[in-house]
Amino acid sequence: MFVCASCSSFVPPASRACPACGQALTPALRAIGGVVTLAGTSLFAMTLSACYGVAGPPPSFRDAGPQPDAAGATCDDVTADLDGDGYCGELDCDEANASINDGATDTPGDGVDSNCDGAD
Repeated sequence: MFVCASCSSFVPPASRACPACGQALTPALRAIGGVVTLAGTSLFAMTLSACYGVAGPPPSFRDAGPQPDAAGATCDDVTADLDGDGYCGELDCDEANASINDGATDTPGDGVDSNCDGAD
């Protein structure tokens, strides 16, 4: 759809005349209507970006907190690492299972969140 250059009404692409005002749509009027539509859409998108910002990657709890050492371990307090996998706190969502931690590989569809990202 584009905007009629005469009355600013929306016009379906296959129309030969504007349904609102009856203006015959010559190729020049179709071009003008298309430019007006494109400009309006672009301004709308820029306004939304200015108001709300541009979408970025979702925040992750892994961006903050302890960083892994050379061996991949992240737990400085061995008494907090109940399963002995080198992960504790929010980086180990199951302290009873050493194969479930932030550094584990998650197998999709197995019903287990192995890497503690909140999804299987």
